[in-house]
Amino acid sequence: MNKMERWNMYLEIQQLKKLGLNKSQIARRLGISRNTVYKYINMTPEEFEDMLEHMEVRQKKLDCIKEKLITWLKQYPDISSAQIHDWIKERYPDLTVGESTVRCYVSQLRK
Repeated sequence: MNKMERWNMYLEIQQLKKLGLNKSQIARRLGISRNTVYKYINMTPEEFEDMLEHMEVRQKKLDCIKEKLITWLKQYPDISSAQIHDWIKERYPDLTVGESTVRCYVSQLRK
């Protein structure tokens, strides 16, 4: 979910709160977790913006080998994320990442 989508969700939560819907109703209406509603419902817009900025700055586990991953993707454009995960395990044994982490990271690099 990108920043604009998160803002839209936050604003919808706030609007539904003003209409008097409870947290469970908001979650059902928006198709999101109640935990998400609990997290955002009492945040001010400034607090929400700070949270979004913190999320963007966060370092990714695979950033340390990003250039190598880009090289692999250029050399082997049809390579699967599972194969990249295997190569990471072979070449970087100290770097422990799950296959889903590799899949998401590679997907972002391909965009």
